[in-house]
Amino acid sequence: MLIRYLLSHGLSLLGNSIAAIALPWLVLIRTGDAAVAGMVAAVSALPMLLAAVTGGVIIDRFGRRRSSVGADIASAAAVAALPLVDQLSGLTVAWFVVLGVAGAIFDVPGMTAREALAPDVAAAAGVSIERLGGLREGISGVVLIAGPAAAGAAISLLDPATVLWATAGCSALAALTTATLPAGVGAAAKTERESGSRRRRALNDLVHGFNALRGDRVIATLTLVSTGSLFIIGPLQNLVLPVHLVAIDSPGGFGLVVAFMALGGIAGSSVYAAVGARFPRRTLFVFVQITTAVGTVGMALLLPTPLLLAAAAVAGFGAGPLPALLLVLVTERIAEQARGRVMGLQNAVTISAVPLGTLASGLLIEGIGLRPTGALLGAAWVLVAVVTLLLPTLRDLDAEPDVAVAQER
Repeated sequence: MLIRYLLSHGLSLLGNSIAAIALPWLVLIRTGDAAVAGMVAAVSALPMLLAAVTGGVIIDRFGRRRSSVGADIASAAAVAALPLVDQLSGLTVAWFVVLGVAGAIFDVPGMTAREALAPDVAAAAGVSIERLGGLREGISGVVLIAGPAAAGAAISLLDPATVLWATAGCSALAALTTATLPAGVGAAAKTERESGSRRRRALNDLVHGFNALRGDRVIATLTLVSTGSLFIIGPLQNLVLPVHLVAIDSPGGFGLVVAFMALGGIAGSSVYAAVGARFPRRTLFVFVQITTAVGTVGMALLLPTPLLLAAAAVAGFGAGPLPALLLVLVTERIAEQARGRVMGLQNAVTISAVPLGTLASGLLIEGIGLRPTGALLGAAWVLVAVVTLLLPTLRDLDAEPDVAVAQER
């Protein structure tokens, strides 16, 4: 069961990583306008945000396993429509927007459903959630290296529309693999039936999810910390480093930086999977914050390329265990019947952080220059890390949550 869950996660992520390379290239080839690719991404952003919020309601209503299967099937259909339309009538800007939005609507709820399913799989398989979370993040790191590399190689040989069949196939296989899990794993938790219209029940579900997130100060604080971290690391990785490496005539260096960060993340998450359950959560959290801060500052200072690669590996190693640690804490502190909604709200907030941070950093680069912007991002990360470590709310991550209150949420 554990292997099937991890295989499903890897397949879905592999399909998305291939699409992230093939789809913009397809847009560019068919339209001849680079701005269209940016427009498709921008138009998809709001539906993706809304899907992250409402998807949590669906997950809690219909079950984690069922929602994961449904989202992957719908995602496969949306991606498969691109090469089909391209062959039958030709892809236009309107088709790219419509199908891009359709794909965005299903991707995030599918990701949230698989994440919410993890504690159920861990319990059924008899393994600790720390181990499963660490293995899951390790597989993510491997896929995020292999997927774009495979997509790049495939595009050099095949039309990008043809390459997208691989994404559709991965999503379909992920759905099939998840469907083989026992029906009772990830089933919807029993909740009190509500009267009223579907719209009112959905709104009440969202309010309950928000109250569950807000009501646990540890989870709420960690969500804000993760959002602030992504607001900084997103533009650093997606804007500052590429601009710097192109300026020093080393565009290939950016791929190496991403690879070294991913390799560090694989190592960090693998160590957490092996021994994470043996250490206090507070100790692990302090280690994660300090190690990630050291690596991030090294990257933000735009050091010479060899040192930049070392800093990327350190940052990845420190950040690797964090998603798994957050999954452990959410599992322990949030009631099962609200897990999907809370994770959906968390994903909605964190999804918004990277584009907003990139926009702000772009304005800073224009205003004060590249290196000062990098230094400012590094200083901001240190500030976030220091404040996080000093917050009283996060000083006792090992304390047992109030079970009665958690169930009430």
